[in-house]
Amino acid sequence: MTGHASDEAYLEEAARRALPGEEVVAAGIFSWQGLLAAQTAGVAAGAVAGNLLAGTGASAVGGAIGARAAVEAAAAAEGMTVALLVVVTPGAIHVLRWDGDAPGAALRQFDRTTTDVHVSKMGLSRIVTLHDTATNEAFALHGSVAPFSAQSKPDKVVLRLLTTG
Repeated sequence: MTGHASDEAYLEEAARRALPGEEVVAAGIFSWQGLLAAQTAGVAAGAVAGNLLAGTGASAVGGAIGARAAVEAAAAAEGMTVALLVVVTPGAIHVLRWDGDAPGAALRQFDRTTTDVHVSKMGLSRIVTLHDTATNEAFALHGSVAPFSAQSKPDKVVLRLLTTG
């Protein structure tokens, strides 16, 4: 992910290019919540491998490498990118691939009038579950509100819109 994750104007303009004719209200970089489990498994596997191959000091490096590899593999297996662009328009919530510094293919779209939004806290992270009551489709996202996280400012705007209407 590039430095654009914190640039609200850049993300909104990128969303407008990806969704021509749509009025973009906000956009932020999130990830699929399912990647948290992949990251945890990758850390454990990488740490064990690092410890077995080179000792205790290498387990931290192995854990980091294992986590990244597991996250990328899990995202690819689901047809996603690690980072996702979540775009709020007056009528919909769009989830798009985020390819480097530009939006990619649309992955999900939720009608704002029929979608329930549930946000749960996990430290400085937020798990956002979108559930369209008309189609019964559900999708969970992971965002950040950490003040030190580049993506937290646009994420907070998206979260506020999704939870206040």
